Amino acid sequence: MFKKAALFGLLFLVGAGFGSYTGYKLSSSRERVLEWHSLDNPEGREFFKTYDLIARLSLADMGAAARLQNPKESPERRKEYLNLNLDAVQKGRAGVTDPAAHTLIDVETGITYARLAMVEAAAGNLPASQTWMQKAQATLKQAGWKDCSEAHLRETVQALNKRDACENPCGKP
Repeated sequence: MFKKAALFGLLFLVGAGFGSYTGYKLSSSRERVLEWHSLDNPEGREFFKTYDLIARLSLADMGAAARLQNPKESPERRKEYLNLNLDAVQKGRAGVTDPAAHTLIDVETGITYARLAMVEAAAGNLPASQTWMQKAQATLKQAGWKDCSEAHLRETVQALNKRDACENPCGKP
């Protein structure tokens, strides 16, 4: 136990020395308090809410893409997961007032609608697929997208699914 503690202490001191050597400035506790208090106001809290929302949207994208690319997932499970994503995204809308964050929510909602349309089409349910695609087009148009055609949305969703499912890391062919 003592050896582990001594090794940890040595590694800490070497790391702290290396950090100072490479130009990192060790901050005082006063500086850390000032930095923290600069975010301890309404704007700082809004920043944290927006950052949290962006992180959640990113995780939802990766989760949806992974499930859509997994051939073992049934269409019902895919639809269930995408509907859970829609619920989570809409709950995030209530906690954020930034208009840019609302635009991100609209884009995520539209992409999820397009994903649902593709799942329904693959399951052979064309009326539901068309309904979801119309919702996607309306939502993305409201968010400011120029090309909301069905073909473009399908191509975009497939590219996002491929990117977010980590099948093609770093865009390598």
